[in-house]
Amino acid sequence: MFPLSFLIIILIIYYLIVYYKNVSRLPKGPTPLPLIGNALQIDAGEINKSLANFSKTYGDVFTVYIPRPVVFIMNYDLIKDAFTTRGDDFIGRSGMFPDTLFQSTPNGGVIFSEGIKWKENRRISLQILRDFGMGKNLMEELVKDCFFDMDKYIREMPNRKNGVNLRMPLQVK
Repeated sequence: MFPLSFLIIILIIYYLIVYYKNVSRLPKGPTPLPLIGNALQIDAGEINKSLANFSKTYGDVFTVYIPRPVVFIMNYDLIKDAFTTRGDDFIGRSGMFPDTLFQSTPNGGVIFSEGIKWKENRRISLQILRDFGMGKNLMEELVKDCFFDMDKYIREMPNRKNGVNLRMPLQVK
């Protein structure tokens, strides 16, 4: 029993050392608790006020664990500088709950993919759309043809003896 409890204590201490070593690599912020992060320090009803208070305490750039680390930049000039000079570091999805809610496969599809896979999907999708007439006025011509057929059909209505069928002229050719 003693060796097992000693091993568990050693593993917990190792986990805490690694956890707080990783915490120290990111910008300063409120000290997170293992597993739950800063969830107890954030007012769920007024998250924006909690973040504003963190900004007053820790500066314009700080890290909050919810429970994974999220770096907040609270200054417009710093945000602009980050996106223009180091844009590649800020692109992509977080891999956290809201981003993964509708994903059946990670990094899949046209909407939820990122990086090289997104570029390939975008290129293929645009090629397919171009092949099917994106940027051309094909639909406008179809609508005009249907309109003229409907106009002709309505003008001939007084000459019909067996009633009117309005479904006929609304069909697309």
